[in-house]
Amino acid sequence: MGDALTTLLAAPVPPLDAACWQAALGDATSMLAGLAVRRAAAGPFRITDHEVRGALGEDGVPADTAPFAWSARTARRPIGLAAVRLLAEGAARSPAEAVRSRLDEASAWVREGRACASQLDRWVARLGPAGRAAVEADSVTWATRLWCALDWGALPAAPVIGRDQWWDSPHSALLALRGRADVRTGASSLVVLSGPRRDSVRAELALATLVDSLRSRGRSEPGRVVGWWPDSGRLVRLDPEPAVLTLAADAVATVLAGAAAPARPAA
Repeated sequence: MGDALTTLLAAPVPPLDAACWQAALGDATSMLAGLAVRRAAAGPFRITDHEVRGALGEDGVPADTAPFAWSARTARRPIGLAAVRLLAEGAARSPAEAVRSRLDEASAWVREGRACASQLDRWVARLGPAGRAAVEADSVTWATRLWCALDWGALPAAPVIGRDQWWDSPHSALLALRGRADVRTGASSLVVLSGPRRDSVRAELALATLVDSLRSRGRSEPGRVVGWWPDSGRLVRLDPEPAVLTLAADAVATVLAGAAAPARPAA
């Protein structure tokens, strides 16, 4: 799997018709402007791949409506990514060592009152031994899978590990979109997926392409997004083309439409 995934991330992106791409980006921008203005009276909304997955699920019912809370499951990605960064820098010799280093760092930052301590750091610092062990186990598994999935020395550029990007609508401070990527290298991005295979995955990945394009305003070449399920090794490849921007913008519209809809009465 390491060779196949690395090859896909390193492969050149197919040629793109710049005029068609710019036209699609203009259409998507106009759609988002209209959505932002209509959303202005409804409160802030931050759209991520999670919201897209929920809105495009069966019957349009979100798969998870519970408010976000830190847990071993939700913490494994940010801690795992920090561990992979330490491994890539040569600052740790194994995923287990890297994860323990990150957890120790979180506790130290909170104990010392560092301004850089995040919500996650404060949550980690409050954990008891059993809770910390659960977080460590999940994070080591997550980091090990990503670290072993790629031939890091064969990537065409120094990878950027775990830097999600946000686009804030210039038409309303209430609307923001997130493009998630676990590894960015050259013109490609890797997204580690979880859960079952699903029809919505292409729209989830398309959101990352849309955010990158909106942030660059079309001045840079659009890149490929690769989704990867570690459990099965399955890959989803999304090369940049005008239809990808349309898919992502339509998904954002679907998310906002669902958020604005009145709640269904109980049966």
